[in-house]
Amino acid sequence: MKIYRLTGIKALLFLLIFFTALFILISISLVLILPIIIIFLIYILYKVKIKRFFKKLWWRIRRKRIKIKDLSDNGEVKIHFPRRIEVEDEKDEFIKYLISLGGKKEGKFVVFKGYKCFPIYKESYPVNEIISLNYPEDCEAVILGLKGSPAKPKFLYLIPKEYLKRRMSLEEIKRFMV
Repeated sequence: MKIYRLTGIKALLFLLIFFTALFILISISLVLILPIIIIFLIYILYKVKIKRFFKKLWWRIRRKRIKIKDLSDNGEVKIHFPRRIEVEDEKDEFIKYLISLGGKKEGKFVVFKGYKCFPIYKESYPVNEIISLNYPEDCEAVILGLKGSPAKPKFLYLIPKEYLKRRMSLEEIKRFMV
């Protein structure tokens, strides 16, 4: 077996060539591997985060896209795209209608048929036939106007407090028709 000795200038030259070759090899491998790693990370982020974000955004846009309202007398169904409606104007018109039927206004309540009522007006039936009633705790009843216009709703319901729930179906409400 032969033994080679690297001493002096030959050793320095050998180390210089070795480290230069190693540096060139690492540089070439980084140029080839780094884009693959970046593409893989982008793919993982897209799959997990970005895709979920776009799905949520699309679901919110699709959910609020159209509303179907049955406001006509001849049975036609009109599709209205959502727009901002002044709720206070509708509520004021509905309160004026209740006053014309014999009610009296007391602050945010209307005294109607002996009950201190909180007025709620809904333009149309909900799709799932469950109505959300948001009312204050200090009222004795809720007066609910459905369909038609706030100045003359087609259906009027007077629901006493002992029967009130935050979410009620139309079948439960029908027995309180005025």
